[in-house]
Amino acid sequence: MKTRIGVGVAALLAAGAMAAAGVGAASASPSTTAPVSAASPSHAATGGAKAASAGGLQAFLSLNADSPQAAGDRAAKAAAALVNHPQLFAKLPAALQADVTTLKDAAPADRVKDAYKIKTTALSGGYGAEIQKRAEALEKAATGLAGLRQELRTAFSSDNPGAGLQQVADQLISHPKMFAKLPANLQADLTALKNAAPADLDAQANKIKDAALNGGYGAKVQKMAEALQKKVATPST
Repeated sequence: MKTRIGVGVAALLAAGAMAAAGVGAASASPSTTAPVSAASPSHAATGGAKAASAGGLQAFLSLNADSPQAAGDRAAKAAAALVNHPQLFAKLPAALQADVTTLKDAAPADRVKDAYKIKTTALSGGYGAEIQKRAEALEKAATGLAGLRQELRTAFSSDNPGAGLQQVADQLISHPKMFAKLPANLQADLTALKNAAPADLDAQANKIKDAALNGGYGAKVQKMAEALQKKVATPST
């Protein structure tokens, strides 16, 4: 029974990753770029779960009761992706199967409500302890990432970005797996910023901003930096 539940968690995560890959909802996340196929259950429980762990269940967890229609549509796509892979779907608890099917078939106006129900039930343990644990971990990670994005926005919009960007550097370094995925020269500059004296913070932070915008850390980081700068310039969008 424990193995069945564990694979069920992997199946739920894999579904969201497949939907995200299909609609580009998480294109900035390295973990969602690899396709998740409907192979054997053992594949879903190992490589599939690992590939999907950063984005799958978040198709449901990212919603609030008042989320926009587009968010409900993405969650419905995740539900359809899961139902259309019966080997994965069959591993889920019966209550979750029923709720995912309801979401898949829901009228557009009901998608946010039905997806939000999946979120709240997962977090409250209604689908079992394993899925609750995974949901809580992913929600905590999402909250942390939201905080990082806000700190980055503040740094990019400030004439004195040192303290804010230093906080971002400290958070990234405290998550070794995430930090290790950054380009080596960006890792070095963030480490230098974390350890910089207060008088040097702004100069070091501006160096990182300029390098990011000019492609010094590679095209992916440049694209993200440019998007962030655009957001800062047009905060109403």
